[in-house]
Amino acid sequence: MGDRSLSSGRSGRAGTGRLDLDRETPGTGGKAMNIKAKIAAVAVLAAVAGTLGATQANAAPERSSGSAVVGSAGGPLTFPAYEGEPVRFDFAAFGEPGKSSGRFHVNHLAKDGKLVADFDGRIDCVARAGSLAILTGVIERADIPGLPVNMVGRRVGFSVQDEPRGHDRIGWSWAYGGIEHDVLPCTGPVPFFQTSTGGYLVR
Repeated sequence: MGDRSLSSGRSGRAGTGRLDLDRETPGTGGKAMNIKAKIAAVAVLAAVAGTLGATQANAAPERSSGSAVVGSAGGPLTFPAYEGEPVRFDFAAFGEPGKSSGRFHVNHLAKDGKLVADFDGRIDCVARAGSLAILTGVIERADIPGLPVNMVGRRVGFSVQDEPRGHDRIGWSWAYGGIEHDVLPCTGPVPFFQTSTGGYLVR
């Protein structure tokens, strides 16, 4: 899953402002985010998009027209060398190619609770086809122990698949070749990872 020192980020405990969307809904295949929760998330994030972390409190962007990708989801990794390590991805992204805004936050812990990586930044592109969205964003803050490269200013890509009857899926660009190089705007991988907690709304 790419570089050992960064498959994702820090605990969503103190100081991350992580969205609390872990709600089980009977009859939805265990998806941990019901429709009411998603509607509430859209309403809240449309007003305060940018509050995905304590360091972002004064950086709330205006909502653009177009698509919206909001929510928080993750779960334990199942990849060799990372198996059982929890990751979480938070998004409040709005707009369309050429006119996008919002925030992202990535969090990854080792199984013993130690920090692997934690970073966040601004969304610079949202592209959507149905329930699948591609997002790119520029890292503005990074805490990645063990990685000697400064990641601030790097562009990363994500994919989000909103599954109405099951757990949502996500993908991240550095899983395929490290995080040291920028991706092109509006480009991302297939959503290869099925989340087990939380959920997203893509509309």
